Amino acid sequence: MTSQPLCADLVERYLCTRGSRYFRGHHDGEFFYVANTRPRRLHVHLEVCPTHGDVLMIRVTPACFFPASDRPWLTHFADTWNAQDRGVIAIVHGSSDPQRIGVVARRSQWIRKGVSFDDFASFVDAAIADAIDLFGQLAPTVELPSAGHPMLLDAG
Repeated sequence: MTSQPLCADLVERYLCTRGSRYFRGHHDGEFFYVANTRPRRLHVHLEVCPTHGDVLMIRVTPACFFPASDRPWLTHFADTWNAQDRGVIAIVHGSSDPQRIGVVARRSQWIRKGVSFDDFASFVDAAIADAIDLFGQLAPTVELPSAGHPMLLDAG
């Protein structure tokens, strides 16, 4: 069993060695960064579980939500992904906007005392790589308007 400060130190060391500009969350052991991946940017959350300081939780989400009308297709996609026993679990969830839904890739892992930094980093890298693969398989749903349709209408 490892303590929360040790696990948080591993996360911070990981982020520093990967050259990621990251932010700390409101609570100890919460870290966040934006991964510039293709076809979309991803928000990566690394958090030491507040009640179990030796558990790392990884959550990856796209920088956008999806139309609520896509829920059946996204749920099927997540179920198919999860049946493949991949490194992250796909979860479809609601949002504060009833017209939008979200998808998150999640993974939790017990970080045992004495784990090497290389093993820790390999675990996090693999989880993030699987999340990138997951979201890479989702076609972008937000289309930019054509040049003939301005994004903002002239009010005057």
